[in-house]
Amino acid sequence: MHITPERLIYLVTVAETRSFSAAARKLGVSPSAVSQVIQNMELDLGVRLFNRVSGQAPTLSDVGKSLYVQALEILPRLRAMEQKAQSYLDGVEDKLTIGVSGYSFFPIYSEKIKSLMAKFPQLTLNIIDVDEFDSSNFGIDTAADILITPAELIPRRGVESILIGRIKWLCVCAPNHPLAQVKHALSVQDLLSHIQITPAVSNFISDEMAESVRLSSQVVNCSRMYQFKQLLLSGVGFGLFPEPLAKELLESNQLVELERDFIIDDFEWPIEVVWSQAIGPAGEWFIEQLTRIDE
Repeated sequence: MHITPERLIYLVTVAETRSFSAAARKLGVSPSAVSQVIQNMELDLGVRLFNRVSGQAPTLSDVGKSLYVQALEILPRLRAMEQKAQSYLDGVEDKLTIGVSGYSFFPIYSEKIKSLMAKFPQLTLNIIDVDEFDSSNFGIDTAADILITPAELIPRRGVESILIGRIKWLCVCAPNHPLAQVKHALSVQDLLSHIQITPAVSNFISDEMAESVRLSSQVVNCSRMYQFKQLLLSGVGFGLFPEPLAKELLESNQLVELERDFIIDDFEWPIEVVWSQAIGPAGEWFIEQLTRIDE
């Protein structure tokens, strides 16, 4: 076989370190071993994968670039297959890490986590904020096995994903905010002179997504939901708040919904669950439960 997982690993490592010596150190082998693997791969395929010029870092040839891109898709899946096989060999995985976004972590998903722990009581579950790690590495070397987040615009490599819901926004403010005293339906123009609390751009919230929920020229951007929520409750400004998360706050009169003369359905953000193929039986069961929510 001309292309093997080992050869792809060497190809990717050389391409990313831009040095046979640096790749050797990273792989724990000699520079000559790295060079030999690449040369043998080139001979077997009948193509040159790297351009080599004395005194310069090796660069990928056109065909090398093509194989490199494909390797970035293939290698995470191969690692996931090995890890999945091991998890089934061991029975059920002993731990699972789920990354969530405060803007899309609805009560219905909390209920699914409750069911997960009831189904697999031996499981150690870690819940982390999605902004604690680089989303571009998800599925390769990541702190999370599953993500529940606003849908990203750029597909991730080597992982699976499916849409499981949408964020519907309510226009809200604290009862002591001036907008709460207005008796008529508010227009977008009415909101322009007031501060708006908004989600900040992050690994999981693009510029386009953040801009889609902006209604005022004066904004306070919040990188975390607890900041967003506290500023709303304190009357600093108004904001668009996810409907499922607003329900309890509205019922307890901590927030009030503002009547408006415009529709904000166009501002909905899709919610997706993304998972590594390395997850074991418990993770697979959880994914199945999430995808059944709308059924």
